[in-house]
Amino acid sequence: MVDIMSLLKKMKLVDEDNNFIASHLQTDGDYHLGVNLTQSVYADTNNTTSANLTSANNYTFTGTATSTLGVVGLQWGLKTDQNATVYIEESNDQTNWDISSSFNYISSKGGRGETVQATMAYWRIRVVLVNGTATTYFRLSGILCPIATPLPNALSEDGRLKSESTLSGKENTDRHVWVSPTNALTVHGNYRLVGTNFDGSTKDTNFWTETVTTSGSVVQNGEIKLNSGSTSASSARYESVRSARFVVGSALIFFGAYKFNDALVSGNIRRLGAYDNSDGFFFELSGSTFSVGSRKTSADTLVTNGNFNGNLGNTFTPSTSAYYKLDIEWTPIGAFYYVNNQLLHKSVGGHLTRKLSVPIRFENINTTNTTNVIFDCLGTVIAREGELITNPTFKYVAGASTTVLKRGAGTLQTIINNDNSGSVTVYDNTAGSGTIIASIDLTKVLGSLKFNLPFSNGLTVVTVSALAKITVIYE
Repeated sequence: MVDIMSLLKKMKLVDEDNNFIASHLQTDGDYHLGVNLTQSVYADTNNTTSANLTSANNYTFTGTATSTLGVVGLQWGLKTDQNATVYIEESNDQTNWDISSSFNYISSKGGRGETVQATMAYWRIRVVLVNGTATTYFRLSGILCPIATPLPNALSEDGRLKSESTLSGKENTDRHVWVSPTNALTVHGNYRLVGTNFDGSTKDTNFWTETVTTSGSVVQNGEIKLNSGSTSASSARYESVRSARFVVGSALIFFGAYKFNDALVSGNIRRLGAYDNSDGFFFELSGSTFSVGSRKTSADTLVTNGNFNGNLGNTFTPSTSAYYKLDIEWTPIGAFYYVNNQLLHKSVGGHLTRKLSVPIRFENINTTNTTNVIFDCLGTVIAREGELITNPTFKYVAGASTTVLKRGAGTLQTIINNDNSGSVTVYDNTAGSGTIIASIDLTKVLGSLKFNLPFSNGLTVVTVSALAKITVIYE
């Protein structure tokens, strides 16, 4: 008699081509048929191209509708040399594109790709260049994927989907909000240090100094208008009387509204920022070349148009018909340049400049040009991104002496008179001469005198009388 059980144990399964179907030992100790899932991921040729975007196609690529039935993930990838907006569009009838997901492509950040979940019957990719400059290479791919966007494999302690987030800057994604060890969010305000608006037609020499050569001029009428003059080597400059004091641990930010007005003029330089003759940071339009720069011990380092690394792309040239909000933010190890609140360029490294406490300056210079060029400013300031008052110190001064209390910018806060004898003169200088901040007859006052007066160059007190005794509080 045939042993049926013995035959069943030795039976093998084959497909129609006589290929054996395997079995595999599983974790339960039994053998099971070998099975696997094959995911058919394929490139969508209707939404894939390497053709450059130019004026001939209006700097735009529009793909052809492709069915998404049986597809979950709509994947795209792009690498090109111009900034663009990528639109993933979906439709149920190939005519009305009712859903559109947009993504910013920034060329200086390198290639980008994303996955969007399919929700309608058809999709297409549309790419529009931002700056209207033709690409020199353009590689776009569209891929359809049946299974995509898996959930993370880490769950919370109670089995829930877990996620963590960090608050970061949009323009500077390497900046993050800081939480202190006592679980407090670190926040601060911005405090204006130097700079004013330009109301009326009378220039305020208490806050600003103008310097003109030959036919250059400075005109105020609700704004400052710098005229270069119509002769070569003529110029006009406007500069804040005081410098903005830099405090280690707090960044400074320069910002203002400027208009370049006239066409890009060869032989003319328009420059603005936080700088002086020896140090600082600035924007510069020299002829038709727009640059950002840093100055160290009177030597300039420029990053010219075509080499920017920010979110505006590597090229930017200002229009002569528009006002721009131009910002420069700096620390001891970096400077950040913004146009209309978008990052144009980031320079990182120590000693970009030797002096961090600098004034506002903007200027219009004819080098070889012999026509009048106009440069406008609606208002401009430098502010501290941190507390206005930091950590004051003090000095006790007794007898007749000349005492240098600080070198560089600071704030005189209080003088305490401890004896009704003599007098004291306070100078914005590193010597007992120059600009006087205060002159006090100590025989007529006793106790605390509050000032909160800024100084730019240094702080020196000169006391007269061997009996004079004062305490100076400053930072």
